[in-house]
Order: sequence, then C-alpha cells, then structure tokens
Amino acid sequence: MGGTPGFPHLHVASAFSAHYGVSWPGELAAAAAADGADLLACTDRDGLYGTAKHVGACREHGLDPVIGVDLAVHRGSDHTGTGVLDSAGRVVVLARGGTGGSGYRALVRLVSAAHAHTTGGSAGGTPYVTMDELAGWAAGPHHGAPPELFVLLGPGSDVGQLMAARRYTAGRALLRRWKAALPAGSLRVEVVCHLSPPGEKLSAAHAVKMLRAARDARVPAVLTNAVRYATPDGAATADVLDAARALSSLEALADLQPNGQGWLKPAGSMHQVAREVCRAAGAEGAGALLEATHALADACRMDPGPDLGWGRPTVPEASVIGIDGDPVTALRQRTLTGAHARFPQLYSGSRFSSSRAGRDLEDRLEHELGIITRLGFASYFLTVAEVVRMIEDLGVRVSARGSGASSLVNHLLRISNVDPMRHELIFERFLSHDRSTLPDIDVDVESARRHDVYAAIFTRFGNERTTLMSMQNGYRARGAVRDAGMALGMDAEQVDTIAKQLWRFSASSFREAMGRMPELRGFAEQVESGRAAGQQQLDLLVDLTERLDRLPRHIAMHPCGVILGDRTLLDRTPVQPSGIELPMSQFDKHDMDPMGMLKLDVLGVRMQSTIAYTLEEIERTTGERVDLERVPLDDEATFGMIRTTHTLGIFQIESPGQRELIGKLAPVEFNDLIIDISLFRPGPMQSDMVRPFLEQRHGFAAARYPHPDLEPVLSETHGVTVFHEQVLRTLDTMTGCGLAKADEFRRQIGGPQEEVVEAYFRAAALEKGYPLDVIDEVWGTLHAFGSFGFCKAHGAAFAVPTYHSAWLKTHHPEAFLAGIFEHDPGMYPRRLMIAEARRMGIPVLPVDINASTERFRMEWVPAHPELPGGPARPGHSRHPDGSRWGIRLALTSMSGLSEREVRRIVAGQPYASLADVRDRARPTRRNLERLAQLGALDCLLPPGGASRTDLVHHLELQHAGGSAGMLGEAPTGRKRTAGPRQVDGQLSLDLPDTETEAIVPMFPAPSRDQMVRTELDLTAMDTTAHLMDSHRPYLDALGVTAAEDLLSLRSQSRVLVAGVRVATQTPPMRSGKRVVFISVDDGTGCVDASFFTEAQHETGEMLFSARLLLIEGTTRRTGPKAISLQAIRAWDLHRPEALPDPDYLDSTREQWRAWLRRDRSAARSGGAREPVPWGPGARRRLVAAGAGSAPDAGAPRDIPHHDTGDWPVRVRGAVGLPPESSATGGDRRGRGIQGAGVRELDIHRPVPVPHPETWELLPTPEE
Repeated sequence: MGGTPGFPHLHVASAFSAHYGVSWPGELAAAAAADGADLLACTDRDGLYGTAKHVGACREHGLDPVIGVDLAVHRGSDHTGTGVLDSAGRVVVLARGGTGGSGYRALVRLVSAAHAHTTGGSAGGTPYVTMDELAGWAAGPHHGAPPELFVLLGPGSDVGQLMAARRYTAGRALLRRWKAALPAGSLRVEVVCHLSPPGEKLSAAHAVKMLRAARDARVPAVLTNAVRYATPDGAATADVLDAARALSSLEALADLQPNGQGWLKPAGSMHQVAREVCRAAGAEGAGALLEATHALADACRMDPGPDLGWGRPTVPEASVIGIDGDPVTALRQRTLTGAHARFPQLYSGSRFSSSRAGRDLEDRLEHELGIITRLGFASYFLTVAEVVRMIEDLGVRVSARGSGASSLVNHLLRISNVDPMRHELIFERFLSHDRSTLPDIDVDVESARRHDVYAAIFTRFGNERTTLMSMQNGYRARGAVRDAGMALGMDAEQVDTIAKQLWRFSASSFREAMGRMPELRGFAEQVESGRAAGQQQLDLLVDLTERLDRLPRHIAMHPCGVILGDRTLLDRTPVQPSGIELPMSQFDKHDMDPMGMLKLDVLGVRMQSTIAYTLEEIERTTGERVDLERVPLDDEATFGMIRTTHTLGIFQIESPGQRELIGKLAPVEFNDLIIDISLFRPGPMQSDMVRPFLEQRHGFAAARYPHPDLEPVLSETHGVTVFHEQVLRTLDTMTGCGLAKADEFRRQIGGPQEEVVEAYFRAAALEKGYPLDVIDEVWGTLHAFGSFGFCKAHGAAFAVPTYHSAWLKTHHPEAFLAGIFEHDPGMYPRRLMIAEARRMGIPVLPVDINASTERFRMEWVPAHPELPGGPARPGHSRHPDGSRWGIRLALTSMSGLSEREVRRIVAGQPYASLADVRDRARPTRRNLERLAQLGALDCLLPPGGASRTDLVHHLELQHAGGSAGMLGEAPTGRKRTAGPRQVDGQLSLDLPDTETEAIVPMFPAPSRDQMVRTELDLTAMDTTAHLMDSHRPYLDALGVTAAEDLLSLRSQSRVLVAGVRVATQTPPMRSGKRVVFISVDDGTGCVDASFFTEAQHETGEMLFSARLLLIEGTTRRTGPKAISLQAIRAWDLHRPEALPDPDYLDSTREQWRAWLRRDRSAARSGGAREPVPWGPGARRRLVAAGAGSAPDAGAPRDIPHHDTGDWPVRVRGAVGLPPESSATGGDRRGRGIQGAGVRELDIHRPVPVPHPETWELLPTPEE
C-alpha cells in the first residue's frame, strides 16, 4: 500500500447482480481489506440481492458496509426538450448510514417501488423508479433534514450518455434539472475513468466532461471505478455475462465493455486516476475529488446493528396472533391444554401423574419452556402454531418435518404429530440455550394447495407482515455452456449437443470431467484436435463455461419459504412480484438469521396431495372414510408389501438405492422405517455404517460397541451410529460437554472448526479415562458421519407418510395409483406407474370423450377378457365375477388440450355424436384429430363400422378441405359419402351420429404398435401395451431375462436385460468415484443396474442419451427379495447396427462354462488356476447352484458375503438365503449365535438351503 490511504469504492456490483457482476461479496471484501480500505459498498443492479452477504463479509474482514443499488430511472411523460426520451438512464443510489435505520428503510422502499413497474410491463422487463419516487424516498424525514438517500449520476445516466455523445450543453442543462428535482444535498456526479478510447463513456475525456459539468452546476463529484469484478481476470467472465444479458454473441454486442478496467483497483491506482482526470479538467489537484468521495463514504457508513437490525429476530406482534397478555403465559397454557389432549393418562388437566412417565413428561416440558422463555421465542412458537391451525382449518393435510419434531412443545401445540418422548428425541438437536437465532420449524402441506395456503397466510397476517422468500438460481454446467457458446457465436445446435452430454457435474469441473467421463470422450477429442489445428474455439468454450460456475442467473420464488414479521417487515426487506403474483423478498434463506427474519418453510409435498386425493377417491367410490391417524402402525400386510421391494410410488423408499436397502433391511416395524430413511443418507454411507448395521441386525455379526459406556447410546442400532442424536449423546457421554454444546460441535464437524472440535474431544475423553484406541475409533466415526447424517426426528417425521402411503398401496391400490397419476409425486414418469398398475392387475382405461374427466378417476370395470387380471385385492377391489376397479386416464393427460377445452368437454358430457362434440365441447381442429388418434372418440363409432383410422382420415380430409362435408377420395379411388355439417351454436339432439355412420370403412384398425406409439406421442404413457413388447421377438431370441425372473437366478448370474430408461442417478459415493445407476422398465418390473468405471467406458456416450437400453451384467442378490445388476456394458436398442447377434449370450455363457470346467479340474488336482474370463480383480466365491460339487464339501467354510454386499449366509456348512420375514412369527429378525466356528440363524422355521455338494465356484467382479 506504500502509505497510501485506503480508497472507498462506492459503486460495486457483486455476483448477485445477475448477468453483470462477477465476484462474490466475500472476494470483494477480502480484496478491499487487503488494500487497507475501511469500508466497501455493494450496489447491485435492480435490487439488494447481495446486501446481507456483503454486510456479513464486511464484518468478517473488518470493514464498514455501505449499501446501495444501481437502478433505472424514468421521467414518465415529462420530456426535457433536449431530445432525451422518457428514460433517465441508470443511477446509483446510496443509503445514508447512522440514522437508526431510516436511510436503509428508504432504500428498501425505493427498490420495492422499482419492482412495482417494469419496462414493457412484463416480468422480464427492467424495474425502474420515476423521478418523483426517487425524490420522495431520498428526502429526509422533515423539512431541512439531511437526505436519506444519495443519487450518483454516472456514465449510465442520461447526463452521462449526453456527455458521451458530445452534447455538452444538453447534458449540463439536464444536470441542473436533476439538481432541482432532488432534495438538497442528495445529488452527486459520478466520475469514472476506465481509460477507454476517446469519445466513449468510460474514457478519460468523458470523465473530464463529467467533472467539469459537476463543477459548473455546483454539484459535488465523487470518484468510483464502476466495479464489476475483484481482479482483472474477471473481465472475460463479464463479457460472457454481457452477451447472456443481451442474448447476443460478443461479436454482435453493441455495448461491450471497452477493456478490463472495471475491477476493484487499489487505492494507489484510484488516486492516480483522480490526479490525471483533475489535471485534464484544469483542477488544481485531486484533493477535492477524493475528499468529496471520502465524505460521501463517511455519510453512508452503516452500523449493522442499529441501521439494519442485524441479528435481532422479529416476529408478528402478540395481538396479531390473538394474544392479549404475556406470550410466555399463553404458551404455557396452550402446551398444558395440549398435554391433556395428547397424554390424558399422564396429565389430568390440572396435575401430572406421579408415575415415572408423568414425571418425565413434566420435566421435559419445563425444560423446553425454560429454554424458549430465556431466548424470548414464545411468540415464535405461537405464530407457527397459528399458521398450522389455519392450514388445518382450510382442510389441507399438514405435518411437521425436520428437527422441529424433536420438540415436545411442538407436539403439544399440534405443530408436529411425532411424539418425541416415544422416539427418545433430543430437544437440543432443535433448540438450545446457546442459540440466538430462530430455529427452523418446517411443515409439509399438499402441493396442490400450497398456493392456497400462501394466500391464506397473507390474508391472516397482512401484506405488511408477510412475504415469500426467494432463491438465486445459479449457473450449472448445461446453462453455462449454452451461454458461453452463445457469446462465442457458435452454432446453437452444436452447443445444444454438447450441453446434453453434461450430466450432473459443476461447470467449474468441465475440463476435468472431459478426462474421466466416457460420455465426453468424443467432445474431448474434438477439443484436442481443434487445439492441434490452431482452432481454439472449443478450448475457449470450456474455459468460459468453468468461469460461470454457480454465478447467479436469476432470482426465483423459493419452493417453500414464507417470511413473517411485524409491521416493519417491508422496511427491512425489498420485495418484488413472484411467479404467483404474491410478493417475494430479495433475500434468500441464508439471509434470514442475520437479517433477523422469521422464516417458515411451508413445503408443498406431492405425496401429501396424493394421500389426500386417495382418501377422497376411496370415499367417493365406496363411501368409506379412512382416518389415517387411526391406522395401526404394525400392519403386517403393509410391511410384507414393503419387504417385496415393490415400493414404486411410496414416499421416500421408491428410488433404486432405497429399494435395494429395503430388500436388505427387511423392515418389520415402524422404527425400522425410521432407521431405513436415516441410513440412506451421505453420513452413514460416508462412514460405512450401512453394511455393519445390516450384518449385525440380521445376525451375520455380533453387535459391537466401541466402549461399554456407548451401549445405551447405540443399542437401538446394533452398535452403529445412524442418527444425529447418537452423535450428540456420544459427544456428551465421552466429554461431558452437555447436549447443547454437543450439537454445536456436531455442526462444526466437517467445517473449518473441525480441528478445534477434535482437539477438545480428544483431550476431554482422555481426561475422562477413555483409552486412546477407543478415542481414535469413535472420532473416526464422528468425522465420517459429521454433519451429513440424519436427524432421527426428521426420519420419524418422514416415516409417517412413508407408512401411510405404503398402507394405502397395500389396502387401496387403485385409489392410491389414481392419486399417483393425478399428482405425480415420485421420481419416475407416469408410464412406469402404468407398468406398475399392469403388474398389480389393475386395469388402466384409455382417454374417452364420455368417461374421462379432468382428473384420474377410479372406475368400476365389468369383466372383460381383454383386460388384465390379477389377484384379488383387499377392500373389495375385485368382484368374484371378474369385474373390478380400474383407473380411467384423465383428459389432461393428452398434450395440447387446454384447460378451457377440458372444462368444456367435461361440462358437455355425455356426447352422442361427433357433431355434438364439435358443437358443445368446441375443441380445436388439431385437438379433435388428436382425440380421435388416441381412441377417445371410439365410443362414437358405430359397431362394425368405420375404424379409428377411418375416423382420423375423415377428420384430416375435413380440415384440409376446410369443410365438414368434404370427405374426398379414399385411397382405392371410391367416393365416400359426406357427413352433415354441424353449425356452431346448433342445439344438440339425441340423434344417431349420421356422420360417423356415413364413413365407409376403408382402413384397418391401428395395430397395437401403432396405438402404443400414438399414446406415447400424445400422453407419454403406453397404456394399450408396453413399449418393449414391440422388441420382444428380438429380445427373446437374444435370451434377455425379464425383470420378474431375476429373483429366481443365483447371484453372479450373467444376464442380458432390456427396458425403457426411467431413472438415472449419480449419487456421491464413499470412494469418490462416479457410479451411474440406471433403472429400466421392461413391462414386468424395474431393473436397477449400476455402471462402475469400466462399464461406463464400455458403454460410452449412450450412457446418458439412449432411451431404450440393452444391458449386459451380473446379478447381485442383496436380500431375500432384492436383486440388482452390476452392468458390464450396454447398447442402444435404437441403433440396430450396433446390437449383438442373437447367439451373443450363448457364446459368452459357453466360454464361461468352459472356464468353470477347467477351473474345477484344476481345483481337484491341485494344479494352477487360470484367471477368470472377464473383469479385473475377479474373486472366487461360493454361491448356491443347481448342480455340481465342490472340493471338501462337507467341511464348514466361511462365506465372504460382506466383501460384495451379496446375501448368501453361512448355515451349518451350506449357503442359504434368510427366509422371507413376513412368513415367520414373533420376533422376525435373524439373531447371530457364535459357536464351534459356525454361524447360525436363530429363526422360527427351517431354512431351505442346498446341500453342500451343490456348491459351485463362481467369481465376483471387483466393485
């Protein structure tokens, strides 16, 4: 710094200026502090989006924050006579600091006013303020008071534009008008010099003209650098953002930045700029310009506490939530009322029971109320309780989620239905006396009613106290490469092809991904060949894509956040319209705590809507009203269904990984669901807790505890850490830190403070006498588990809708699947759920003009030989005569049909003729054809008459000729009789459909394959038959195994499977390597295939692009009802030239059998064994097989099932599978017994296992 005083940068755009700013607030603050500055401004474009992060970064780096905004200004209809139209350009507005919040309040209200109107009047337009609004909010609180806001007229203002155009006289005149229009003392002229060519707005000459104009008008001038990036390196990124903002290539961009000077220059450079500009302007020195700049900076310094209310939570006033007196007293009274309702046997309404349970309940309540009272959060809990009560009054399903379920107070206020006493949940995981910020209480509501709930909250609390929360959508790889390609002027189709190959990795790792991801192999070769030929465009594309990583693209409504406050809420957060017309804050979830705002997550959950719809359908069709709160949580039929792993559509346990885990875990009680949901999280997986838990649960290994003191903590999960609550109890047990401090430590594990936590843990545990090896082992688990595990309270809250959805699928499958179709809650497309209905024997009925409505409905289906059968279901879903409940597709399932058309069709049902449909439903011509193609008009065709194809052709000819009577020639040359023309508005009479009767049958009915293709095109569902049925002859010849037959195969069987891709996932793995999980549906079920590194390279680019896949792999038995496929390679069924020959699998199997024969012979003779015929590192293992023998078959042998996750179990010298849990009684879990070197299963019936002589030696590919 060389003794140069710091320079106060007053015009700085952060990365939160979407498509403009490049650097994050933390980067800017760090650079300013390193240069010796003592303050820094953040002036984002169009809003205060980065304000909270800016203030936090300034506090972290010892800077005082200055807060402002870069806004467009319009003069309305007031023309100046200078040739300038309504726009006054863009200005920077800074809030005065040290005012107790009034300056910031004026800035917030000004920004909100700007978003009340935009150029063009659309959401995509630019927000602006009028001159009157700007002057009004800039004025002080009373006459003669200093202004609340300062306005900087810089190069982007109308004055600056006139100066750049060398219209100096007009510019000076306009500056005088600005001075007269704004409050005294509020105007400044902004001088910016980026050393651009003379005549441009950022040139030295332009800066000189602005300085002279300010001097002539007696308006103070200040120096800024109009900062867009922290370092010069950000200039290229800013260019791409400019192109993206203008939707233009850089070559065609008219307003490209002239150079890379818009960075956070050090004080020395800024002082040099000041001297040069002042010298050229004829000023005696730069002192006056710099002095004015520092003076304005001092006037705008913010003290976050008094000026912003930093860190001070505010909630609605007590009177707003119906509290007249003390909120603490009201909270106590309401919780006691809730205790009597929830625990009548433990609290009579006046006193708690003297039993141990009664005392525990009272102690827990007092403990929680004490913490809530000390923190001053009583009003917060009462506010959330009021919101939940209001949602229930709307008739909307609502349930709490997250750590809030740990609170007894929440349970007693009916915020949460999870009993924390029963599940031994820890209040400190939710809230403790060490916390100063409001805790999160999240509630799930029906997604279909979420907007109704939002509107009701606004109505209940008022617009001044309520707003929605926003979120910043940042650049990901695909969006980044598209905008970078556009900036480079690349062909849009070429860029789109590249973008589609980028699968779930950050933009910043593009180049690294090119070297390891097989689907990018071809693109990487193009980059390399281009570089060799001296063509750098693709290389530059990769660099620019990486630069855009995570930069905000646009603001959007948060999917669940609602902000509540007192009457000053809109003085503390600017708002703008959301996509649902309600206002949303410009602050995101990370800003809530520092800005002191109450955030309530009201998450729309589609499963809640599905459940509500299911209950409605049950009542509509059967008259039965199902109360899920009274459904027993130990229904064996429900758990039996879950153990089959046919859990598609069930909340939380339908993904491929969850289905595999469910198959391994084999749940038998509600708590098993809590454990399952909690196990399937990064923490347990990263700490390798899943496998030990399953082995110990099923008796493959004895439960093991690092120390006897931890047995009470870990006994529920067989010695394995699964829940956050166990982390807290472990820390408390071994250090004595207390549960509140333990939760603070838990949050720090995995973060910058982890080393501090580890040092404390080791020292405290040693002091309490724990051995070093125990400390090492426990810390290893805590380190791996960290803050990525799962809160048991969250698992318990999730387990409720999981069980309810499973119960409904078990006992009311037709209604449940109708709800699934209606609300589409899961991760799979509807067409897979059609296949699931087909598997369950539930008829799915096509779209019908007379039977379909706007919703998916249950419909009673008479016995019909063409409809699929299936086993009888509980709840009278199938009649003895073969009739049963089916599901009728909704009119809304057809693409292109508008809501208005759907409403008209439903209102006019039933229809007697085609003319009747035209007259009263009035669909568009194209949609009438689509309805006919789909078969929705088949009910109007006369029996034995024209086919669906004839009707479609008839309508096409009508529409082509523009007349209802012009039928034209049939392909055979014969004339067909014209049908009657229907006049719009004609009264519909119940007469025969003479038009359809007059159509002469000329075409055959569509084939099954044609109908399937039409259904997929128009509804994205294959209802008539499965898409794979058309490929069946080839697949049968190839020896492809159906999904439903995989369970009959032994582990490590080499198979081919085929199906339609329904899901692709690349979750984080413990090894750090990418594993691609692809699920395909073949019409009999779902096959989940895992593609490890070698299989990814074998498959190549089609890994993510092919829709119909043929996969070769080896089976993995992972549970009594669970099997998956470890892929070897895959083919695209749409590329027949690359598919294997029909004898492919036979030749592969023969090669394998030959190796087995040679290997078995070598084993018996003691000779050398040759490597297995595929896969590196293949291992020998024992599995059950149908024939053959093994050496020394009678001797007990250990089965290394734990090496690969396979399921074979050692049972007295044989390999077997645990029996299906549902078929046993009592305690159905396998218990391990060690004895005589043999591990047995303690079960209630014999295990059918093969004789040891039937063992066969097979390899297992390395995972």
